[in-house]
Amino acid sequence: MTRLLPLVLLAACAPDLRKTDCFDGVCGELPTEPLFSVTVSGDVFDAIVDATSKTLPTYVDLDEAKELKFDEAELTNAWDLSFQRDKVRANGGGTNPQGTVEVAVLTGQDFDALTQAPAAGYQKDGAEGVFNTVEGGWYTYDLAVHRLTTLPHVYVVKTSKGDFYKVKMGSYYDANGTAARVGVRFAKLARP
Repeated sequence: MTRLLPLVLLAACAPDLRKTDCFDGVCGELPTEPLFSVTVSGDVFDAIVDATSKTLPTYVDLDEAKELKFDEAELTNAWDLSFQRDKVRANGGGTNPQGTVEVAVLTGQDFDALTQAPAAGYQKDGAEGVFNTVEGGWYTYDLAVHRLTTLPHVYVVKTSKGDFYKVKMGSYYDANGTAARVGVRFAKLARP
């Protein structure tokens, strides 16, 4: 019995990893403020996604235009996109085999002019997310100044509920220059 006491005490002193964000031995409390803020103008949503965590993604449900906390995302599987630093993942394929989200990458497409989802060209995430592949990558990286620049692609996301949304990535930096506070514009589309 006396041998178990030190183990019990050690377990009681361990930090609750669900409440900390640790990277390279540096830990801090997880943010309690919303990681997804959105404004609506007509049918268009303009959002800022806080993707600054180096260990946990921010989950977004496009159908509801809201953030899903980690536990909710895992339990409901209702998330469509996740954001972690410069990585954007869709809920399907390599990211989550049970997910049904698919993405079509449209190059040279004007966001405002697109009103109906295309009938073909959708794919699920593979080892890399559709948003992060060579063909569909959402940014370029300038080694000289160490900055990401958004590409003008429009993504059509077939959501977990089977609806279609056009998505355009905005700046990787917020108005204060903070990295990984990603601007995202999205709006619902007519079905193909």
